[in-house]
Formats: sequence, C-alpha cells, structure tokens
Amino acid sequence: MLSQFFSPAHLPWTLAVLAMFGLTARRGGADERLAAYTVVIAWLLTKLLYRYQGGQTEWGILAVDLGAMAVFVQIALRSQRHWPMFAAGFHLLSLVTHLARTVDPTVGGWAYITAQIIWGYLLVFSIGYGAWTAPKRSAVTGPT
Repeated sequence: MLSQFFSPAHLPWTLAVLAMFGLTARRGGADERLAAYTVVIAWLLTKLLYRYQGGQTEWGILAVDLGAMAVFVQIALRSQRHWPMFAAGFHLLSLVTHLARTVDPTVGGWAYITAQIIWGYLLVFSIGYGAWTAPKRSAVTGPT
C-alpha cells in the first residue's frame, strides 16, 4: 500500500499534498484546513477506488469528487477570500473531465489521467496559496 504513495510516479503528488497539508496546519484558517482535510480524505479514498487506470470512467472516484466538490463550493460561497473560487473551479474542471470521458469514450486514457493530474495540482496550489496568504491568527482570538 505504501508503494502507491512513494513510488517515483506518485512521489511528487504525495509531497505536494503533504506540503499543502503542513502549510494549512501551520498558517491556514478554518476554511483552508477544511479544504486540506477534504483533499487528503479524497486522495486516500481515490487510492482505494482507483481501478481502470484511465481505461474507462472511474465511477468511484467521480463519486468522491462530487462529495469534495460540495465541500469546495460550500467554502467558496461563505468565504470572503478569492482562493476558494479557484479551488472550486479547478475541481469543477476535474468533474468535467470525468464527464467528458463518460460522454465520449474516445477520449484517451492518457488525456483523461493527465487532465486529472493537472487539475489536482492546481487545486492543491490554490489551497496552499490560501493558507500562505491567510490572515494571521492572533493569540487573543486563537485559531479561526
């Protein structure tokens, strides 16, 4: 199981998610931490459900992504900051990629997987940016 996280192909993603998670734990507010938890939980569930390696639509992963999208939209709708809109938008592109694969099976597996990877990195970057630029938590008010 650990080889799925630390193989040469998966190591950059693992490091990106762990860096984003650490950054949100240290600097992020409540929204950034909720988004980071959502990414980590969705990532672990994806590892359990990944079956077809781009050969067909990943229905289990699509279900996980729909749940994550609900969280990102909820954060975006109540936040005063801009990063949640980018996070929700990048995740929406991931969902559209699933749907494109479903509607048109001639979309190649390589294109399907590559698009998912790109949207995933942009999502993680936007959450990390949100944590990096989050207002400082003061000792008086405590964590947000």
